[in-house]
Amino acid sequence: RYILVCFYMGYDSYRKPIRIKPDENYEIDISLLPSVIELEKTTVTAKKRQQKITDTPASIEIISNRDIRRQTTTNIGSYLKGLKGVDFTSSGMNNYSITVRGFNSSFSTRLLTLTDGRVANIPALRVINYSTISQSTDDIEKMEVVLGPTTALYGANAHSGVVNIISKSPAESEGITMSVSGTADERELRKINARFAKKISTNFSVKLSASYLHALEWPYVSEVEHKTHSYPWVGNSSRTADGYDNNPHNT
Repeated sequence: RYILVCFYMGYDSYRKPIRIKPDENYEIDISLLPSVIELEKTTVTAKKRQQKITDTPASIEIISNRDIRRQTTTNIGSYLKGLKGVDFTSSGMNNYSITVRGFNSSFSTRLLTLTDGRVANIPALRVINYSTISQSTDDIEKMEVVLGPTTALYGANAHSGVVNIISKSPAESEGITMSVSGTADERELRKINARFAKKISTNFSVKLSASYLHALEWPYVSEVEHKTHSYPWVGNSSRTADGYDNNPHNT
């Protein structure tokens, strides 16, 4: 004895008890009756109550610690160059400029950058230089990038967006970590990161992080000078066609 159950979207389900004898074939015709699908009603109620500003939605991009450990760089600003809505400018070996919502330049002054909630701008110049932020990449837990104006949360300077760098808690990440990276080319890039954290008691813990960077910057040659020395000067055999001013007269 069995119960035959058939169902199909848009039709009423079919149930019928049947008896099956051994070594016999059966052919059963089933007719399903169409039905109307009725969805649950959705009721929207507007509650007149105050909401915390910190609970309001915002578009945030997250760079996790796993993303930071996946690649090494001379500057923490380079981790932001792959995010949507972020304009990225690189100048030299260790100079990066980050802006949000356009108007990018080599000197970013519109994007608010914080380290654990503190302003990370250069006070004397009012610009953001990520190479001057005293934050080792081994000590970064995550980086939050808020796209769009967030003045209600971070103040009047957050009209273009916010980059908030959150460091690791020494109580939850004890031990010594060290990373070494470099290149085997004419730039001779060498970088060493080190971090030490120790939990002294329940309410007190310490950490120490340091970073060392050595690199040879690219030489600068102006566009006019490069065009002038891009071919040998007529009548001056001491000039070579190397595209650079090799100063043949030692002036």
